[in-house]
Amino acid sequence: MIALPDTFMGFDLETTGVSVEQDRIVTAAMVEVLHGAPRRSREWLVDPGVEIPAEATKVHKITTERARRDGMNTIRATAQIAGQIWGALSAGIPLVIMNAPYDLTLLDRECRRNDVTPVTEMLASAPDGVVLDPYVLDRRVDPFRPGKRTLESLAAYYGVTLKGAHEAGADALAAVQVTQEILRTAEDERAFNRSTYHHEVHGRSLGELYAQQRLWFAAQSAGYQDWLRRTKNPSAVVNGEWPIIPMKEPARA
Repeated sequence: MIALPDTFMGFDLETTGVSVEQDRIVTAAMVEVLHGAPRRSREWLVDPGVEIPAEATKVHKITTERARRDGMNTIRATAQIAGQIWGALSAGIPLVIMNAPYDLTLLDRECRRNDVTPVTEMLASAPDGVVLDPYVLDRRVDPFRPGKRTLESLAAYYGVTLKGAHEAGADALAAVQVTQEILRTAEDERAFNRSTYHHEVHGRSLGELYAQQRLWFAAQSAGYQDWLRRTKNPSAVVNGEWPIIPMKEPARA
């Protein structure tokens, strides 16, 4: 097995909704994890400049009134969050993000909206940068396990304590600890009755995993899209881009 680095960096956003193109950051967290335990963290409460829908408040408990009263200006916050992302990528510290295409794409769009260097450019400029996504890794090593693949579900399965789900700092830490459990697992005795593929993750370098996740996510998404079209919605489209969804090119006149 290839030795894992001592330090990982977890990242998580809570937002105004589920659209990476339209919704905004409400809270963000970066958690540095050393030898499996949190060493230090940085958190942001952001005034998104728009109303926070009640449905979003139910998830992360942040109201529009609180964000306006206590939140940081969105331009300043976006610059600081992006700076921390760049710091991890440029230093070669593995950046762990549950469902990376959501968080990184939404942050990328916030950067573009606020005249901050986009995350796509950061990734292209960081030759040692690595992104790890426990959602993608878990679905690859144990594709036939029944049940949900939410962070709460993964934490329960891998024996990780998640205190305060949908609180950015707690989610960022749990994502790192789940990922570390996946990387350490050469064989899962609980999966005796189903096919698993831990060998495709266990022992790979993090650089190899970073590249493979693109392929795995594309295949996973294609399979899910095919299932949706056969069973529920013939025109369903599922994103297959990882770790950032590309910007749509403007329609030609």
